[in-house]
Amino acid sequence: MLEGAGIFTVADLLWALPYRYIDRGNIAPIGELGSRQGVFQAEGETASLLGTILDLRQSVSRYKRMPITEALLGDETGSIRLIWFNQPHLPKMISQGDTLFVWGQVLQDRRGFVMQAPSWEIISGQGPEAANDNTASPKDSFTSRYYPLYRRIASIAGRARKKMVADALAIVEAEDNFLPLELAKGLPGLMDALRLLHSPPDHCDPTELESHGTPAHQRLILEELFAFALGAELRRSSRLERRGDKVPKSPELSAKLKSFLPFHLTPAQRVAFREIVDDLTSGRVMHRLLQGDVGSGKTLVAFLAMAMVAETGGQAALLVPTEVLARQHSESIGGLLGESAGQMQLLMGQMKAAEKRAAAERIANGGASYVVGTHSLFQEAITFSKLQLVVVDEQHRFGVRQREAIKAKGMDPHWLLMSATPIPRSLALALFGDMDQSVLDMLPPGRQPVQTHLFEPHDAERAWESIEREIAKGRQAFVVSPAIDASTNEGEQKISLRDITQMEALLRARFPSARISVVHGRLKSDEMAARMSDFIKGASHILLATTVIEVGVDIPNAAIMVVDHAERFGLSQLHQLRGRVGRGKVGGTFIMISKGETERLNALVQTSDGFRIAQKDLELRGPGDFFGTRQSGLPQFQVADLVRDRQLLFKCRDAAAAAVKRGLTPGQQDWLKFEQARLKLAEL
Repeated sequence: MLEGAGIFTVADLLWALPYRYIDRGNIAPIGELGSRQGVFQAEGETASLLGTILDLRQSVSRYKRMPITEALLGDETGSIRLIWFNQPHLPKMISQGDTLFVWGQVLQDRRGFVMQAPSWEIISGQGPEAANDNTASPKDSFTSRYYPLYRRIASIAGRARKKMVADALAIVEAEDNFLPLELAKGLPGLMDALRLLHSPPDHCDPTELESHGTPAHQRLILEELFAFALGAELRRSSRLERRGDKVPKSPELSAKLKSFLPFHLTPAQRVAFREIVDDLTSGRVMHRLLQGDVGSGKTLVAFLAMAMVAETGGQAALLVPTEVLARQHSESIGGLLGESAGQMQLLMGQMKAAEKRAAAERIANGGASYVVGTHSLFQEAITFSKLQLVVVDEQHRFGVRQREAIKAKGMDPHWLLMSATPIPRSLALALFGDMDQSVLDMLPPGRQPVQTHLFEPHDAERAWESIEREIAKGRQAFVVSPAIDASTNEGEQKISLRDITQMEALLRARFPSARISVVHGRLKSDEMAARMSDFIKGASHILLATTVIEVGVDIPNAAIMVVDHAERFGLSQLHQLRGRVGRGKVGGTFIMISKGETERLNALVQTSDGFRIAQKDLELRGPGDFFGTRQSGLPQFQVADLVRDRQLLFKCRDAAAAAVKRGLTPGQQDWLKFEQARLKLAEL
């Protein structure tokens, strides 16, 4: 049962800390509810109660036939009713006579005080849940001020888990000298920290316990963050020792690169390109992350890096997540190359067999210096003549193993990874801690502002009127729908959405004379490309799409975007969508339609700074879901948190750099291997 919850070792057991603590000092006598100062003064306030189950029964509601479990909880001062809805399993877990700790909102009806669906924990008893625990006196474990609550694992009772932890703490020893003094100073040792958090002393501050702010928490957080930062620094220092192809520089090359430029680079673009040039000419393998806000000109900087390699006899490959984006990049690179466009080769999975063979041959014999492709570039059949640089667009969508597939072809090229999603520093360090980073923090001149609005569904006509005005001026519009299907399951709840088919019907009725193209992920590649091409060429007025148009689609004539059910998207995702408009000579309009989460969505109305929006999104959604889907490759911290503890992460990064410079002891090396396995960091 423990293994099913990811607990394989004693270390796993001890690092799985209580998720909260019962503060016995806040337990209210049941008879004093409504009168005791600071405990319960108004209906709907939360109370913590400890008592014995005096009665337990289950019935079925008259209308929906829903199971209803009712219990009477009592202590020496009085009793209160507890009610749970639709939890038929409860009588198998608790029984009459059990001592329960419960917490939740207290309500009052004609029969007295009641708690509906309270959270609970068995302290002692004879019921099925308590029967798994053969510990001694039921009251013994509740004599201290704080009682730890652990997440439920199968049928293991909370007190049984507490006893396992106590037994482990009594016999386990651990070396404690792996954290540098500058991090460990003033904090308890590792084992002391674990003891303090599994059994907090009475003098602990309850606020610090709940917020992970105790010195014991700080110790464990630093253990995890330092192990992570140390691993990243070792990988970085190892990479810096690898020999890489040294790309030659010359005045002729500089002149050639300048001839490709459609306009002058911004100061930020010049700094980023200078950093890339330094890497490419250093004789070491480049591993650099290039990130910037929407429209900051990352693609142009990446193209210059590709040209630097391609124009000196090497090959450069641009790897992108979608075929739509691959086609667009190939067209834009071809436009920049002008008469030299014949040096470029596009490779995609949906190409015809003969086209694929011809493309693969050109790549293999060096006839293609610039290669643009999707995951097809990973195929074993594709070989390169002299691959020196790989540029990865939207890198977080590609796994580590996929990136390594190119390296497995016998080459060790330079890597330039681009992210169109501004990534807060703490998350960037967690995902790309072994890379150098360049940030484009300014927009090219002439980039027009985008007006952002948030409308409720009953106000949607204002959005359609705005589209009507733009079409009348000869411009085009995006409409984004969150779903292909009309409903989606969220947990146990089914959420109804206006799907893309319903939106298409609405738009065709509202704009009868407009030409509308519809694209989504279920279309065949050729069909999607044809519909996108119609919109890009101006053959259609409105592009109705799912988020396939989120990244990279560049249509200067598109002046307005309307996003339906905007609450279904993350802030960073919405900011990416907003970046698709206002790319021409006129400003853009971005309209969100939503009936909920207005406070969150208003962050987009108030600022266009992608990094501020990204930080807010990270705080709201957490690191795992920041990119809209569960992000693989993130460390699985058990105590540390990338948002809450970001300042400690930066501190650990500096300490890790100093430790690597000094050299790790054999003990530190063994400890690092253990921690990386525990945190699932080995494959990062």
